[in-house]
Parts: sequence; C-alpha cells; structure tokens
Amino acid sequence: MWLRFALFGSLAVALLHMVVLVATGQDPVATPISQLSRYELGAVHTAGLLLFGAAHIALAVGLGRLDHGRMWPIARAVLAASGIALFYVAYYFATVSQETLTAAGANDPLWIVASLTGIAMGVLQPGLSRLSPQLGLFSALCLGIWLLLVPLILLVNEQWLGAYERIVGCVYVVWMAGISSKLLFLTGVMKSDASTPS
Repeated sequence: MWLRFALFGSLAVALLHMVVLVATGQDPVATPISQLSRYELGAVHTAGLLLFGAAHIALAVGLGRLDHGRMWPIARAVLAASGIALFYVAYYFATVSQETLTAAGANDPLWIVASLTGIAMGVLQPGLSRLSPQLGLFSALCLGIWLLLVPLILLVNEQWLGAYERIVGCVYVVWMAGISSKLLFLTGVMKSDASTPS
C-alpha cells in the first residue's frame, strides 16, 4: 500500500503540474514553478505538491520493510523530512506575497528540499544496490545527474529559471517513481517466492 501511494503521488505531481501549466498558458522555460501556485488553478498545483510530499513519507514507511544496512533508517528519516519540507513549500508558494516570491532567496525552501533529497539518495544508494543491481544503477544515475545540476544554477538567469527548475523536477519525479515502481516489483517477487513451495 505504501509503495503504491508513493508511486501515485509521484506521478500525480507531474500530471497536475502539466495540467496547470497548459491550462494557464505559462511559459515552461521562463515561469518559475512557484508561480503556478498563484494563478487560477493554483489550488490544483498545491494539491500536487502536497501529494508529492505525502509520497515521500509513504516511500519512507514502505522502505521500513526492506532493512538494508545501518544507514537505511537514517535515509528513511531524511526522506520523510524532505516530504515534510515539501508540505511547507506548498504552503509557502500559495501564501507568501508576490514580492517575496520574486525577491532574492525566494527559492531557499526549494534548496532545503533539494539538499534533503540529495542526502537521501546518497544514503539509500548502498542498500538499493544490495536489493537490486539494476535499482542501484538507476538510483546512482539519478543522483549523478542531480549533483551535476547543482552548480548549473549559477549559469541560469531569470529567462531560463523555469526550464532549470523543471529539469530538476523531472529528475526528482523520475527517481521517486522509479524507486517506488521497482520496489513494488521486487516486493511482489519476494512474496511470490515466499509462497512458492520448495
């Protein structure tokens, strides 16, 4: 159940983001993600962020049944913390003044989420590799892209901020959805093996 919800929440945030982006006619290259919470369908965008935050907590709970090393509980806690931080981001985007969202440091809450997520990716990596070499390779690839994207923000101006944020968001959603779906498959295989008479 938990892993299914994690997958659902990961896919939902991408779908709802696209719905709001298209319906409001915003420029995906220039418009920051935060602005989608301000327009006519802002509540839909906020709902997507809240579902994505809940997906983190669901994945953290789901990972509890697959204990793989001393760092595993720490990774789960950090993952849950990033979900809680996303709850705050959803509230922040929807309620702060427009002046705050356009001021220097407007995206600081996103950096907190990004940092927590990067830490969770790194700490989970050894355990995911032990669970499945393919899963470990997938997660390592996502983590590598995630780390490469960090310094690129220094080269991004306001005209390209939306594109940068959406590339980061794409990697984020792909990692969450990929981990959740692969773990669903692995746990299904484990249950099947356990129920098969030897």
